[in-house]
Formats: sequence, structure tokens, C-alpha cells
Amino acid sequence: MLEKKRFKIMTPVRVIAIGFALIIFVGAFLLSLPIAHNNLKWFPFIDALFTSTSAVCVTGLIVADTATEFNLFGQMVILLLIQIGGLGVMTATTLLFLMMRKRITLKNRLMLQEALSQDRLQGIVQSIKMILILTFVIELAGALVLMCSFIPAYGGYGVWVSIFISVSAFCNAGFDILGVVGGQQFGSLSAFAQNAFVCLPVMALIITGGIGFMVMLDIGDRITRKKKKLSLQTKMVIIITAVLTIFGWVAFMATEWNGVLKDFSVGGKILSALFQSVTPRTAGFETVPQSSLTPVSYLLTLILMFIGASPSSTGGGVKTTTIAVLFLTSIRTLQGERDVNIRRSKINTVLIKRAITIIMFAILIILLNTILILLFESVNPNTNATAESILYEVTSAYATVGLTMGITPHLSVASKLLLCLTMFIGRVGTLTIGFSIAKRKNINDKIEYTDAKIMIG
Repeated sequence: MLEKKRFKIMTPVRVIAIGFALIIFVGAFLLSLPIAHNNLKWFPFIDALFTSTSAVCVTGLIVADTATEFNLFGQMVILLLIQIGGLGVMTATTLLFLMMRKRITLKNRLMLQEALSQDRLQGIVQSIKMILILTFVIELAGALVLMCSFIPAYGGYGVWVSIFISVSAFCNAGFDILGVVGGQQFGSLSAFAQNAFVCLPVMALIITGGIGFMVMLDIGDRITRKKKKLSLQTKMVIIITAVLTIFGWVAFMATEWNGVLKDFSVGGKILSALFQSVTPRTAGFETVPQSSLTPVSYLLTLILMFIGASPSSTGGGVKTTTIAVLFLTSIRTLQGERDVNIRRSKINTVLIKRAITIIMFAILIILLNTILILLFESVNPNTNATAESILYEVTSAYATVGLTMGITPHLSVASKLLLCLTMFIGRVGTLTIGFSIAKRKNINDKIEYTDAKIMIG
């Protein structure tokens, strides 16, 4: 009876949220130790906590340059945190259980089901095994391709750079260990902005990690002919990802051709515009300074960050399918249809309610945190952060993107803590956090009330 009550209290969503929090604090402790730093000095705990949160939440916002501040041990800790964050706590735990040959209990399977947003338990462990294999194969392939560029540029160190960036890109983390590039701190991939042999593999890793593990498995089943056709979820994700990427690509070329890209070659402009379209979804690498974007590009990047990647992926944001559900609901409403139908299937009302809840709370969290950080930074003499740069920072944190206009290291302690919370909510998920906190009501579906007379619009 006691075990039953304990399981009821420790629901799968709460275990996932607590698991992420525990890993963040363990990572913060390790990153604060002198043995993790090049100068062998203690690292301020608030900065260690921020770095750990950013790594576990696969965001990429940093308060200190990863290459110059952290030694090999510190970088390995960060990479491990990124990998755990990208896979998800439960998937990483399952890997540990499989390595120890421990049995996956029903309780573990329920938590995996919640973590992967699946509606059934059947085959869940097999799916996890395939996800793990896919992850390591893709990351290894990405690292091998990147070595062709980074080994000539960095020598033997290029091997480690390639592995680090491959894992970081697939997990949509945005961390790099390239150090100070061309005299510019936090330069990310700017030194390789016109290098297709770096940018294209990184973009491929970002998109692959961002479409979602279940989509990858579905595509794999279709290729091996285990399934006759792709699921509606997979088709929706592929179409939306393609549309957003192409739209962003064209828009960035149009707005930045004579802007931040003016000194690039024609090929470099085309490549960098495509990279700027891909990286907000939600990778965080950059090839051009975000503070130099035109107002149109700034707004477009905000929108792409807000939308983010797809469900059960390594990316964040409100997710592509959430936007698709709301868009279809709006279209069907304007057409006067009672139900939201798509390809002989009806979108469940509960799904529509969840999509509305996600969007509403995402907007509220971003706006509220932007206002609070504006207040905190108004009394901070060490920063000249503007409303635009703070909104960019908060959106980037919530969507676990990692793009910044350069204000992160100069923020106050209060702002850093608030951004840590924002990243945590964004990675774990608004609904997961809400379900873990809210007290669920027992609703009698047999009772139906009369319609409320409320005017809207």
C-alpha cells in the first residue's frame, strides 16, 4: 500500500523533472571544481550552475568560453551533460540499465512512455535501444565528416573538436570548443561561415536531431519496409521542417544580402543564410553575430526560435506539431467545421487544448521573464542590455536555442538564476512541469453542463 502511494506521488512526469534537476546540480558541482578549469581555480557556483543547466537543457548559452575556461575534464563533463540532456534522463537511465543488464520494470516503462510522448507501452524498450544506436551512429558519422575540416585546422586536437561539435549539434546544444576565433570571443562557427564542409554536416546533424527520435524510427521502418507508409506525425514534421527551413533561408537571404552578409561571397551568403535559418531550430551555433541582424531578421529568428524543433527530439521550443495543430484548428474554424479533420483523421479536442496551453504559457513565461530581467538589469552597472537583447535571450533560453546578442556573461546573478529556470522549463516541457505541480481533478465525464454565454473576438 505504501509502495502504491509512493508511486502515485512520484508520477512519471515528476520523476523526469526531478531527474533533470538532480543531474543539473551534480553537473554544477563538478564544473565548479578546480580540476575542471585551465587555471585550476574554483569556478563561481552560479556560473557553474548556469553552464550545467545550459548543457543538460541543450541550450548553449554560456557565461565563459568553453575552450578557454574548461580543461579536458571540464569539457568531458559538459559533453556528458549534453548527451544526457539530448537523449533525455529516462533514455540515458535505460542505457545505464542495459549496460548493467538490469531488468526494465513496468514503472521504468511507464516513465519512458511519458518521456517519449507515446500512447502505448508495447515495444517501448526496443524503441529505446534503436534510439541509442541511431544516436551514436549519427554522432560518429558526423564526427568523422567534421574531422576532414578540423584536423587540418587544429591538428590532433581537431579529433576532439569534431566529436564535441558532432554531439553538440545532434543534441541541438550549441556548445563548441573552438575558443577565441579571429580575436572574437564566443565566435562559435564564425571562422567557418563560408566552409560548406563544416556548415552542411552541422546543419544535417541539427535537423536530424530536431525532427524527433520517433520520426527517425518511423522513416527507418519505412525504408526497411516494415511499414507500408509513413505516419501522419512523420509527414507533418517533415513538411513543416522543410517549409520553415526554406522560408527562413529565402527571407534571410533577402534581408541580409547587403546586411551582415555583405562581405561574404555569393556562395557564402547562400550558405550562411541557410545556416541562420536552421540554427534557431534549436541549435544555437552561429556563423554571423546576432547583434548585427536587421530588425526583420531579428524578428524572424525570434519566431523560428519560439517554434523550435519537433516532439521527442533533442530540440526545444513549443514544437512544430503544436503550431500545426493550432493552425489547422484556426483554418477549420474559419471554414465553419465542427471537428478538426486531417487525412481522414480527427484531431482530438484534448490535443487542441494541450496545444493552446503550451502556446499560452510559453508566451506568458517569455514575457514575464523578460520584464523581470529588465527590472534586474536596470540596476546592474555591468550590463547595457536592451529590451530587444533581453527578449532575444529569454526566448533563446525558453526554446533551448542558445543564440544570444552577447549579454549573457554580463547579466546579474538574479537574471542568470531566472534564465536557468527558463531553460529548465523549456527543456523539461511546460506541460510536464505543469502536470508535476498541479493537483489533478477527478472529473465525471457523464455530467455535461449547459454552454456558457461568453462573447469573444
